[in-house]
Amino acid sequence: MKTAIKILSGLLLLVSLGSCEKDELDSIDVSPAMSADVQGVQNFNNGMINSYSSEVVLQWNEFLSQTIDNSMPLPAEAKIYAMVTLAMHDALNNVVPKYETYALDNSGVDAGDVSKKNIHAIADAAVSQAARDMFAQLVSGSTAAADAKLNEVLASIEDSDLKTQGITIGKAAAAAVLAKRANDFELSFVPYAGGTAPGEYQANFEPFINMAYAPNMGELTPFGIRSGDQFRDEAPYPLNSSEYLADYNEVKSLGCDDCPLRTEEQTEIGVFWIESNASSMNRMARALIEDRKLDGWEAARLLGLVEMAVVDAYIASFEGKAYYKFWRPVSAIRAGDVDGVDATVGDTNWKSSFPTPPTAEFPSTHAYAGGAAAAVFKSYFKTDHVNMYVTSPYRRPGVERHLSSFSQMAYENAISRIYIGYHFRHAVVVGERQGKELGEYVYQNNLRELKKVL
Repeated sequence: MKTAIKILSGLLLLVSLGSCEKDELDSIDVSPAMSADVQGVQNFNNGMINSYSSEVVLQWNEFLSQTIDNSMPLPAEAKIYAMVTLAMHDALNNVVPKYETYALDNSGVDAGDVSKKNIHAIADAAVSQAARDMFAQLVSGSTAAADAKLNEVLASIEDSDLKTQGITIGKAAAAAVLAKRANDFELSFVPYAGGTAPGEYQANFEPFINMAYAPNMGELTPFGIRSGDQFRDEAPYPLNSSEYLADYNEVKSLGCDDCPLRTEEQTEIGVFWIESNASSMNRMARALIEDRKLDGWEAARLLGLVEMAVVDAYIASFEGKAYYKFWRPVSAIRAGDVDGVDATVGDTNWKSSFPTPPTAEFPSTHAYAGGAAAAVFKSYFKTDHVNMYVTSPYRRPGVERHLSSFSQMAYENAISRIYIGYHFRHAVVVGERQGKELGEYVYQNNLRELKKVL
Protein backbone atom coordinates (compact mmCIF):
# COMPACT_ATOMS: atom_id res chain seq x y z
CA MET A 1 0.00 0.00 0.00
CA LYS A 2 1.25 3.51 -0.79
CA THR A 3 0.17 6.38 1.38
CA ALA A 4 0.27 9.95 0.09
CA ILE A 5 1.80 12.29 2.63
CA LYS A 6 1.70 16.07 2.28
CA ILE A 7 4.84 17.75 3.61
CA LEU A 8 5.81 21.41 3.82
CA SER A 9 6.99 23.39 0.81
CA GLY A 10 5.37 21.04 -1.65
CA LEU A 11 7.32 17.92 -0.64
CA LEU A 12 5.38 14.76 -1.33
CA LEU A 13 6.47 11.41 0.02
CA LEU A 14 4.75 8.16 -0.80
CA VAL A 15 5.82 5.54 1.68
CA SER A 16 5.31 1.88 2.23
CA LEU A 17 7.50 -0.20 4.53
CA GLY A 18 6.52 -3.61 3.29
CA SER A 19 3.19 -3.65 5.14
CA CYS A 20 0.25 -1.39 5.95
CA GLU A 21 0.59 -2.30 9.61
CA LYS A 22 2.99 -0.59 11.99
CA ASP A 23 5.85 -2.87 13.03
CA GLU A 24 6.10 -3.55 16.70
CA LEU A 25 9.00 -1.83 18.39
CA ASP A 26 11.04 -3.82 20.85
CA SER A 27 8.93 -4.82 23.80
CA ILE A 28 9.97 -3.82 27.28
CA ASP A 29 12.32 -6.27 28.93
CA VAL A 30 10.20 -7.71 31.72
CA SER A 31 12.13 -9.98 34.03
CA PRO A 32 10.42 -13.25 35.01
CA ALA A 33 11.04 -12.22 38.61
CA MET A 34 9.19 -8.92 38.15
CA SER A 35 5.98 -8.74 40.11
CA ALA A 36 2.62 -8.84 38.40
CA ASP A 37 1.90 -5.40 39.83
CA VAL A 38 4.96 -3.86 38.16
CA GLN A 39 4.14 -5.59 34.88
CA GLY A 40 0.62 -4.24 35.13
CA VAL A 41 1.90 -0.69 35.62
CA GLN A 42 4.22 -1.08 32.64
CA ASN A 43 1.44 -2.37 30.40
CA PHE A 44 -0.82 0.47 31.48
CA ASN A 45 1.80 3.12 30.84
CA ASN A 46 2.70 1.69 27.46
CA GLY A 47 -0.95 1.74 26.48
CA MET A 48 -1.26 5.30 27.74
CA ILE A 49 1.83 6.40 25.79
CA ASN A 50 0.58 4.67 22.65
CA SER A 51 -2.63 6.68 22.94
CA TYR A 52 -0.67 9.94 22.58
CA SER A 53 -0.52 10.92 18.91
CA SER A 54 2.48 12.51 17.21
CA GLU A 55 0.42 15.49 16.03
CA VAL A 56 1.94 18.22 18.21
CA VAL A 57 5.47 16.82 17.90
CA LEU A 58 5.14 16.97 14.12
CA GLN A 59 3.58 20.44 14.19
CA TRP A 60 6.63 21.79 15.98
CA ASN A 61 8.93 19.79 13.74
CA GLU A 62 7.38 21.36 10.64
CA PHE A 63 7.65 24.75 12.30
CA LEU A 64 11.34 24.04 12.81
CA SER A 65 11.77 23.24 9.12
CA GLN A 66 9.88 26.32 8.02
CA THR A 67 11.96 28.50 10.32
CA ILE A 68 15.53 27.43 9.63
CA ASP A 69 15.79 25.48 6.37
CA ASN A 70 18.07 27.19 3.83
CA SER A 71 18.59 30.18 6.13
CA MET A 72 22.06 29.48 7.54
CA PRO A 73 25.24 27.43 7.00
CA LEU A 74 24.52 23.72 7.11
CA PRO A 75 26.56 22.84 10.24
CA ALA A 76 24.71 25.47 12.27
CA GLU A 77 21.38 24.20 10.95
CA ALA A 78 22.25 20.62 11.91
CA LYS A 79 23.12 21.65 15.46
CA ILE A 80 19.84 23.53 15.92
CA TYR A 81 17.86 20.60 14.54
CA ALA A 82 19.50 18.30 17.08
CA MET A 83 19.01 20.58 20.05
CA VAL A 84 15.34 21.33 19.35
CA THR A 85 14.35 17.73 18.64
CA LEU A 86 16.22 16.46 21.71
CA ALA A 87 14.53 19.03 23.95
CA MET A 88 11.10 17.82 22.77
CA HIS A 89 12.16 14.21 23.33
CA ASP A 90 13.37 14.99 26.85
CA ALA A 91 10.16 16.87 27.65
CA LEU A 92 7.98 13.89 26.77
CA ASN A 93 10.17 11.50 28.71
CA ASN A 94 9.87 13.65 31.79
CA VAL A 95 6.08 13.44 31.49
CA VAL A 96 6.20 9.64 31.41
CA PRO A 97 9.65 8.04 31.21
CA LYS A 98 9.82 5.51 28.40
CA TYR A 99 13.24 6.28 26.88
CA GLU A 100 16.56 7.54 28.11
CA THR A 101 16.94 11.29 27.87
CA TYR A 102 19.68 13.46 26.42
CA ALA A 103 19.95 16.18 29.08
CA LEU A 104 17.06 16.29 31.58
CA ASP A 105 17.25 13.35 34.00
CA ASN A 106 13.99 11.44 34.32
CA SER A 107 14.96 8.82 36.88
CA GLY A 108 12.84 10.37 39.62
CA VAL A 109 9.74 11.23 37.59
CA ASP A 110 6.40 10.31 39.15
CA ALA A 111 3.82 9.90 36.40
CA GLY A 112 1.08 8.71 38.73
CA ASP A 113 -1.28 11.56 37.84
CA VAL A 114 -1.01 10.98 34.09
CA SER A 115 -3.70 8.92 32.36
CA LYS A 116 -5.05 8.30 28.87
CA LYS A 117 -7.63 10.97 29.59
CA ASN A 118 -5.16 13.76 30.39
CA ILE A 119 -1.89 12.72 28.70
CA HIS A 120 -2.42 15.07 25.75
CA ALA A 121 -2.82 18.05 28.04
CA ILE A 122 0.45 17.64 29.92
CA ALA A 123 2.44 16.24 26.98
CA ASP A 124 1.33 18.86 24.44
CA ALA A 125 2.16 21.63 26.91
CA ALA A 126 5.58 20.11 27.66
CA VAL A 127 6.57 19.59 24.02
CA SER A 128 5.38 23.02 22.97
CA GLN A 129 7.06 24.92 25.79
CA ALA A 130 10.33 23.06 25.24
CA ALA A 131 10.31 23.82 21.52
CA ARG A 132 9.38 27.47 22.02
CA ASP A 133 12.17 28.03 24.54
CA MET A 134 14.73 26.48 22.21
CA PHE A 135 13.66 28.75 19.35
CA ALA A 136 13.89 31.81 21.57
CA GLN A 137 17.50 30.97 22.47
CA LEU A 138 18.80 29.49 19.22
CA VAL A 139 17.08 31.14 16.27
CA SER A 140 17.33 34.89 15.98
CA GLY A 141 14.07 36.57 15.06
CA SER A 142 11.92 33.50 15.68
CA THR A 143 10.56 34.30 19.14
CA ALA A 144 7.38 36.07 18.06
CA ALA A 145 6.34 33.27 15.71
CA ALA A 146 7.26 30.62 18.28
CA ASP A 147 5.26 32.46 20.95
CA ALA A 148 2.26 32.56 18.63
CA LYS A 149 2.57 28.83 17.96
CA LEU A 150 2.91 28.12 21.68
CA ASN A 151 -0.15 30.21 22.52
CA GLU A 152 -2.12 28.40 19.83
CA VAL A 153 -1.35 25.01 21.34
CA LEU A 154 -1.82 26.09 24.95
CA ALA A 155 -5.13 27.75 24.15
CA SER A 156 -6.46 24.37 22.98
CA ILE A 157 -5.65 22.80 26.36
CA GLU A 158 -8.03 23.24 29.28
CA ASP A 159 -6.41 24.99 32.22
CA SER A 160 -5.39 22.53 34.91
CA ASP A 161 -2.53 21.62 37.21
CA LEU A 162 -1.32 19.12 34.64
CA LYS A 163 -1.17 21.81 31.95
CA THR A 164 0.90 23.95 34.31
CA GLN A 165 3.08 20.94 35.12
CA GLY A 166 3.63 20.32 31.41
CA ILE A 167 4.76 23.91 30.89
CA THR A 168 7.20 23.54 33.77
CA ILE A 169 8.57 20.28 32.33
CA GLY A 170 9.01 21.87 28.92
CA LYS A 171 10.94 24.78 30.36
CA ALA A 172 13.16 22.40 32.30
CA ALA A 173 13.84 20.23 29.26
CA ALA A 174 14.90 23.21 27.14
CA ALA A 175 17.02 24.63 29.96
CA ALA A 176 18.77 21.29 30.44
CA VAL A 177 19.70 20.95 26.76
CA LEU A 178 20.91 24.55 26.64
CA ALA A 179 22.96 24.03 29.81
CA LYS A 180 24.53 20.85 28.45
CA ARG A 181 25.64 22.71 25.32
CA ALA A 182 26.54 25.95 27.13
CA ASN A 183 30.28 25.58 26.50
CA ASP A 184 29.92 25.08 22.74
CA PHE A 185 31.81 27.62 20.69
CA GLU A 186 30.19 29.54 17.85
CA LEU A 187 30.26 28.08 14.37
CA SER A 188 31.24 30.83 11.96
CA PHE A 189 33.35 31.91 9.01
CA VAL A 190 36.96 32.63 9.94
CA PRO A 191 39.98 33.91 8.01
CA TYR A 192 41.85 30.95 6.61
CA ALA A 193 44.89 31.20 4.36
CA GLY A 194 45.06 27.48 3.56
CA GLY A 195 48.07 25.53 2.39
CA THR A 196 50.24 25.97 -0.68
CA ALA A 197 51.66 22.50 -1.31
CA PRO A 198 49.93 20.06 -3.68
CA GLY A 199 47.27 18.12 -1.79
CA GLU A 200 46.80 20.73 0.94
CA TYR A 201 43.44 22.43 1.39
CA GLN A 202 43.63 25.82 -0.24
CA ALA A 203 41.07 28.53 0.50
CA ASN A 204 41.56 30.07 -2.92
CA PHE A 205 38.29 29.35 -4.76
CA GLU A 206 35.33 31.62 -5.28
CA PRO A 207 33.47 32.99 -3.43
CA PHE A 208 35.33 31.98 -0.25
CA ILE A 209 38.78 33.37 -0.87
CA ASN A 210 40.92 33.04 2.28
CA MET A 211 37.89 32.03 4.34
CA ALA A 212 36.75 28.77 5.91
CA TYR A 213 33.61 27.82 7.81
CA ALA A 214 34.00 26.35 11.30
CA PRO A 215 37.29 24.54 10.66
CA ASN A 216 37.34 23.68 14.38
CA MET A 217 33.88 22.06 14.47
CA GLY A 218 35.52 18.67 14.98
CA GLU A 219 36.52 19.86 18.46
CA LEU A 220 32.90 20.26 19.58
CA THR A 221 31.68 17.85 22.22
CA PRO A 222 29.62 15.28 20.30
CA PHE A 223 25.96 14.63 21.10
CA GLY A 224 25.87 10.83 21.00
CA ILE A 225 29.33 9.47 20.14
CA ARG A 226 32.44 9.43 22.30
CA SER A 227 34.69 11.74 20.30
CA GLY A 228 35.10 13.35 16.91
CA ASP A 229 37.89 10.97 15.93
CA GLN A 230 36.05 7.80 17.04
CA PHE A 231 35.56 6.52 13.49
CA ARG A 232 38.57 8.08 11.73
CA ASP A 233 40.50 5.16 10.20
CA GLU A 234 41.43 5.93 6.59
CA ALA A 235 43.42 8.69 4.89
CA PRO A 236 43.05 10.31 1.46
CA TYR A 237 44.88 8.60 -1.39
CA PRO A 238 48.43 9.83 -2.14
CA LEU A 239 48.56 12.13 -5.17
CA ASN A 240 50.89 9.77 -7.03
CA SER A 241 48.59 6.75 -6.62
CA SER A 242 46.49 5.18 -9.36
CA GLU A 243 43.46 5.44 -7.09
CA TYR A 244 43.82 9.20 -6.77
CA LEU A 245 44.29 9.56 -10.52
CA ALA A 246 41.08 7.62 -11.18
CA ASP A 247 39.16 9.79 -8.70
CA TYR A 248 40.70 12.94 -10.16
CA ASN A 249 39.70 12.11 -13.72
CA GLU A 250 36.21 11.05 -12.64
CA VAL A 251 35.29 14.26 -10.83
CA LYS A 252 37.01 16.35 -13.50
CA SER A 253 34.78 14.84 -16.19
CA LEU A 254 31.54 14.51 -14.20
CA GLY A 255 31.55 17.27 -11.59
CA CYS A 256 32.20 20.41 -13.61
CA ASP A 257 29.71 23.06 -14.52
CA ASP A 258 27.88 21.76 -17.61
CA CYS A 259 30.09 18.67 -18.03
CA PRO A 260 29.27 17.06 -21.39
CA LEU A 261 30.03 13.51 -20.15
CA ARG A 262 27.66 13.70 -17.17
CA THR A 263 24.37 11.92 -17.88
CA GLU A 264 20.94 13.39 -17.18
CA GLU A 265 20.51 10.85 -14.37
CA GLN A 266 23.79 11.88 -12.75
CA THR A 267 22.87 15.54 -13.06
CA GLU A 268 19.52 14.87 -11.42
CA ILE A 269 21.10 12.95 -8.55
CA GLY A 270 23.66 15.69 -8.00
CA VAL A 271 21.12 18.49 -7.78
CA PHE A 272 18.39 16.48 -6.06
CA TRP A 273 20.50 15.70 -2.98
CA ILE A 274 22.31 19.00 -2.69
CA GLU A 275 20.26 20.33 0.23
CA SER A 276 21.12 20.04 3.91
CA ASN A 277 21.03 16.52 5.38
CA ALA A 278 19.50 17.88 8.58
CA SER A 279 16.43 19.09 6.69
CA SER A 280 16.12 16.27 4.13
CA MET A 281 16.54 13.48 6.70
CA ASN A 282 14.16 15.28 9.03
CA ARG A 283 11.47 15.38 6.33
CA MET A 284 12.05 11.72 5.60
CA ALA A 285 11.66 10.88 9.29
CA ARG A 286 8.49 12.94 9.49
CA ALA A 287 6.99 11.13 6.51
CA LEU A 288 7.85 7.74 7.98
CA ILE A 289 6.32 8.76 11.31
CA GLU A 290 3.06 9.65 9.61
CA ASP A 291 3.04 6.55 7.45
CA ARG A 292 3.78 4.23 10.34
CA LYS A 293 1.46 6.09 12.69
CA LEU A 294 4.10 6.31 15.39
CA ASP A 295 2.94 7.70 18.69
CA GLY A 296 4.38 10.93 20.09
CA TRP A 297 7.05 9.22 22.17
CA GLU A 298 8.23 7.10 19.23
CA ALA A 299 8.16 10.09 16.90
CA ALA A 300 10.19 12.31 19.21
CA ARG A 301 12.74 9.54 19.72
CA LEU A 302 13.18 8.87 15.98
CA LEU A 303 13.59 12.57 15.20
CA GLY A 304 16.04 12.99 18.07
CA LEU A 305 18.15 10.01 17.02
CA VAL A 306 18.27 11.06 13.37
CA GLU A 307 19.31 14.62 14.14
CA MET A 308 21.78 13.49 16.81
CA ALA A 309 23.40 11.23 14.21
CA VAL A 310 23.46 14.00 11.60
CA VAL A 311 25.09 16.61 13.83
CA ASP A 312 27.62 14.08 15.12
CA ALA A 313 28.41 13.20 11.50
CA TYR A 314 29.21 16.89 10.97
CA ILE A 315 31.45 16.89 14.03
CA ALA A 316 33.23 13.67 13.07
CA SER A 317 33.70 14.60 9.42
CA PHE A 318 34.96 18.06 10.32
CA GLU A 319 37.46 16.43 12.68
CA GLY A 320 38.73 14.39 9.74
CA LYS A 321 38.82 17.44 7.50
CA ALA A 322 40.95 19.32 10.03
CA TYR A 323 43.21 16.31 10.52
CA TYR A 324 43.94 15.64 6.83
CA LYS A 325 43.45 19.14 5.35
CA PHE A 326 43.03 17.64 1.88
CA TRP A 327 42.33 19.83 -1.11
CA ARG A 328 39.05 20.14 -2.95
CA PRO A 329 38.71 19.04 -6.59
CA VAL A 330 38.46 22.66 -7.75
CA SER A 331 41.93 23.38 -6.34
CA ALA A 332 43.37 20.06 -7.47
CA ILE A 333 42.16 20.30 -11.07
CA ARG A 334 43.20 23.91 -11.52
CA ALA A 335 46.66 22.94 -10.26
CA GLY A 336 46.80 19.63 -12.13
CA ASP A 337 49.72 20.68 -14.31
CA VAL A 338 51.85 21.85 -11.37
CA ASP A 339 51.02 19.23 -8.71
CA GLY A 340 54.15 17.13 -9.31
CA VAL A 341 52.12 14.31 -10.88
CA ASP A 342 52.67 13.92 -14.61
CA ALA A 343 49.47 11.92 -15.14
CA THR A 344 47.09 14.63 -13.90
CA VAL A 345 46.07 16.99 -16.68
CA GLY A 346 45.03 20.34 -15.26
CA ASP A 347 42.40 22.87 -16.25
CA THR A 348 42.87 26.34 -14.79
CA ASN A 349 39.30 27.33 -15.69
CA TRP A 350 37.57 24.29 -14.15
CA LYS A 351 34.75 24.97 -11.68
CA SER A 352 32.27 22.79 -9.86
CA SER A 353 28.55 22.78 -10.67
CA PHE A 354 27.82 24.83 -7.55
CA PRO A 355 30.16 26.95 -5.40
CA THR A 356 32.40 24.56 -3.47
CA PRO A 357 31.83 24.73 0.33
CA PRO A 358 34.59 26.51 2.30
CA THR A 359 35.83 23.40 4.11
CA ALA A 360 38.51 20.79 3.47
CA GLU A 361 37.62 17.78 1.33
CA PHE A 362 38.12 14.53 3.22
CA PRO A 363 35.89 12.90 4.32
CA SER A 364 32.62 14.06 2.74
CA THR A 365 30.31 15.49 5.39
CA HIS A 366 27.27 14.99 3.18
CA ALA A 367 28.03 11.32 2.66
CA TYR A 368 28.82 10.93 6.36
CA ALA A 369 25.51 12.46 7.49
CA GLY A 370 23.42 10.54 4.95
CA GLY A 371 25.06 7.28 5.95
CA ALA A 372 24.47 8.04 9.62
CA ALA A 373 20.77 8.80 9.08
CA ALA A 374 20.34 5.65 6.97
CA ALA A 375 21.81 3.53 9.77
CA VAL A 376 19.42 5.05 12.30
CA PHE A 377 16.42 4.43 10.04
CA LYS A 378 17.52 0.86 9.35
CA SER A 379 18.07 0.15 13.05
CA TYR A 380 14.87 1.83 14.17
CA PHE A 381 12.60 0.06 11.70
CA LYS A 382 14.65 -3.15 11.79
CA THR A 383 14.83 -3.37 8.02
CA ASP A 384 16.74 -1.77 5.19
CA HIS A 385 13.74 -2.07 2.90
CA VAL A 386 11.58 0.93 2.11
CA ASN A 387 9.34 1.79 -0.81
CA MET A 388 9.54 5.56 -0.93
CA TYR A 389 8.93 8.14 -3.63
CA VAL A 390 10.49 11.49 -2.84
CA THR A 391 10.50 14.88 -4.48
CA SER A 392 12.70 17.77 -3.42
CA PRO A 393 11.01 21.13 -2.79
CA TYR A 394 14.20 23.12 -3.34
CA ARG A 395 16.27 22.30 -6.41
CA ARG A 396 14.09 19.81 -8.30
CA PRO A 397 10.43 20.55 -7.55
CA GLY A 398 8.22 18.05 -9.31
CA VAL A 399 11.05 15.57 -9.97
CA GLU A 400 10.39 12.25 -8.25
CA ARG A 401 12.94 9.66 -7.21
CA HIS A 402 12.16 6.16 -6.00
CA LEU A 403 14.02 4.60 -3.10
CA SER A 404 13.85 0.88 -2.38
CA SER A 405 16.13 0.93 0.66
CA PHE A 406 17.74 3.24 3.17
CA SER A 407 21.08 2.07 1.80
CA GLN A 408 20.10 3.34 -1.65
CA MET A 409 19.24 6.69 -0.11
CA ALA A 410 22.66 6.86 1.56
CA TYR A 411 24.43 5.88 -1.68
CA GLU A 412 22.62 8.43 -3.86
CA ASN A 413 23.11 11.13 -1.26
CA ALA A 414 26.84 10.35 -1.12
CA ILE A 415 27.54 9.89 -4.83
CA SER A 416 25.76 13.15 -5.61
CA ARG A 417 28.80 15.03 -4.32
CA ILE A 418 30.90 13.71 -7.21
CA TYR A 419 28.32 14.86 -9.76
CA ILE A 420 28.40 18.44 -8.51
CA GLY A 421 32.19 18.52 -8.22
CA TYR A 422 32.52 18.80 -4.46
CA HIS A 423 34.37 15.56 -3.67
CA PHE A 424 36.58 12.79 -4.94
CA ARG A 425 35.02 9.32 -4.84
CA HIS A 426 37.25 8.15 -1.99
CA ALA A 427 35.91 10.90 0.27
CA VAL A 428 32.29 9.90 -0.31
CA VAL A 429 32.92 6.16 0.03
CA VAL A 430 34.79 6.59 3.31
CA GLY A 431 32.33 9.20 4.54
CA GLU A 432 29.30 7.00 3.87
CA ARG A 433 30.90 3.99 5.54
CA GLN A 434 32.03 5.88 8.60
CA GLY A 435 28.63 7.58 8.78
CA LYS A 436 26.87 4.22 8.90
CA GLU A 437 29.18 3.13 11.71
CA LEU A 438 28.41 6.35 13.55
CA GLY A 439 24.64 6.03 13.05
CA GLU A 440 24.62 2.48 14.34
CA TYR A 441 26.59 3.58 17.41
CA VAL A 442 24.22 6.47 18.07
CA TYR A 443 21.21 4.17 17.86
CA GLN A 444 22.71 1.50 20.10
CA ASN A 445 23.90 3.90 22.81
CA ASN A 446 21.40 6.77 23.05
CA LEU A 447 17.72 7.34 23.86
CA ARG A 448 17.28 3.63 24.54
CA GLU A 449 14.06 2.17 25.88
CA LEU A 450 14.04 2.04 29.66
CA LYS A 451 13.76 -1.32 31.34
CA LYS A 452 10.93 -0.06 33.52
CA VAL A 453 8.16 2.35 32.71
CA LEU A 454 6.66 3.45 36.00
